Amino acid sequence: MKSVVHKYPIISFFTLSVLISWAGWVPYAASKVGLLNLNIPSEIIWLAEFGPSLSAIIITALIYGKTGTTSLLKRLLMWKTSIKWYFFAILVTPILIFTSIGIDVLFFKATYDFSLLSQWDINFINRTAAFTPSMGIITQLVSFMKTSTFATGLVFLVLALTNGGLSEEVGWRGFALSKFQSRPYNFLVSSLFVACLWALWHTGTLFWQTVFTSAFSEGISFASTYLFQYLLLVIPLSVLYTILYNGTNGSILLSIILHAFYNISISIFATALPNFPMIILVVLLWIFAILLTIILWKNSKYNKSYFNETNKAST
Repeated sequence: MKSVVHKYPIISFFTLSVLISWAGWVPYAASKVGLLNLNIPSEIIWLAEFGPSLSAIIITALIYGKTGTTSLLKRLLMWKTSIKWYFFAILVTPILIFTSIGIDVLFFKATYDFSLLSQWDINFINRTAAFTPSMGIITQLVSFMKTSTFATGLVFLVLALTNGGLSEEVGWRGFALSKFQSRPYNFLVSSLFVACLWALWHTGTLFWQTVFTSAFSEGISFASTYLFQYLLLVIPLSVLYTILYNGTNGSILLSIILHAFYNISISIFATALPNFPMIILVVLLWIFAILLTIILWKNSKYNKSYFNETNKAST
């Protein structure tokens, strides 16, 4: 097994990521639509989100041992970087969202009821409570959030940093992106490869519930459409993550922050505003990613890979 992992590290990483995550998502989805007579707690699907990061740690340990694993995990704590990257990670999504809404209002005469945004805490509590059945953790979180807006915001932030940020970024950026850039592929090609893996993995329980309750041809059509639409979103996002990752000398922490604030921003606005302009946002993401690619293409600070010497010697 070790020889296979050494020879095909990216395939091994992705396969293990899928096995870990789908082992939680698929049975849960099957139980929700009545195909599996089991009462699977919703906490399982939250744990399943850690597939990419757990896989990255396991595969790194198998290939590079303790030294490589320590090097990978140290990048989780790389916080010393330019303040501009913190601004980038936290503000790029909100700025693009406000710009999208502004374009929709100015050029397409859309109207928005922004008072709905004040219900972000209620919306988040309701979405969390919808994860049933619970083994107790989700129930306790919902009870805690109902105590105050501060409590809701705290849980929202922690879950965004862990489920989505920490659960994925050790894998996508810390391992997969690093490996692709060591081939060597330039940062654009590497970003595209990571986006493809990201989209193929990112199915979730609602995806599987739809597939399980559809006829075969309809299920194939849905899965193909979903993958295509998700790729349209994550390809430009992947470019932004790569620029951030390379610009911070390989900080997984900053990638986690970007992932968290993307999820927070999208969750608040897309949930509260029924006519949220997602198509405009995706177009802006593409424009922004293309512009940054053109600007930074010949800048070795961003268009190069960052690896520890153990990884370089073992590739």
